[in-house]
Amino acid sequence: MNKIRILLFLLLATLAALAQTSDEKKYLLTSNTNSFNISTLSFLDPYLSPITYRGLGLGYNGESRKFLNVTNTKFLSLSKLRFTAGIAINPEITSDLLYFGANYGWGLEYRFNIGKKLKLQVGSLWDLDFGLKNMERNINNPVNLDMATNLNITGLAMYDIPLRRKVLKLKLSLQTPFVGYMFVPKAGASYYEMFDLGNLTDAFHFSTLHNKRGLLGTFSIDVPFNRSVWNFGLRMNNLKYTANNLVFDRREYSLLIGTTFDVINFAGRKNKAPKNFISPND
Repeated sequence: MNKIRILLFLLLATLAALAQTSDEKKYLLTSNTNSFNISTLSFLDPYLSPITYRGLGLGYNGESRKFLNVTNTKFLSLSKLRFTAGIAINPEITSDLLYFGANYGWGLEYRFNIGKKLKLQVGSLWDLDFGLKNMERNINNPVNLDMATNLNITGLAMYDIPLRRKVLKLKLSLQTPFVGYMFVPKAGASYYEMFDLGNLTDAFHFSTLHNKRGLLGTFSIDVPFNRSVWNFGLRMNNLKYTANNLVFDRREYSLLIGTTFDVINFAGRKNKAPKNFISPND
């Protein structure tokens, strides 16, 4: 009888340990921020015109971060996606420039904590950048393309402000190009000559700090509500580069509003949502 009791006790203890282990199992979340922005734009493109064009634009921004391992919450993967469309005019209001831009990047960051409220992340991000500028008044060369790829240095600081029942989160993210490759045509060279005739001499250029400098900075705050977390922010995106004795300058200042949320992939009727999470937004 005592042996049976001992076996039952061991069985129940094992089941309890397994249940506790299951409850304490951690799951990786992906923290996403989706936002829209309204921006002031400024373009200096000497291939199209020696005059600076200024105007307004609208855009979409998507950003996601995820820890690489549940046991080591130091390294994160991140991806960023941006779209911008706008119109700018010259100071004399005699000509306009239409712009569409897209950028996608993927990278890695390392996190270290300073106290309980401040978290810092540093790393790198490789991106693809594309822009199309159309100036109909320029009959000979009405279009110019911005095409580039860069290895960027990135950084993020997050600071928690505890309130009575909720926590505000301040974020400052920075990104600057370090090394890459870019397309810059010669002044007066037509796209027909370059692509149809294959004359791409001096059209592609290696870029680094000596001929390309920029800063993408975003300051934002996450405000939690009952069922959602809203994100409000300011962004500066300035870029200056030179090639073929031409100097290009692009500036964008934006107001952003969006939402921040965590997601996890699970599927099937029997695959229920996990109970414990590890979020890179915590």
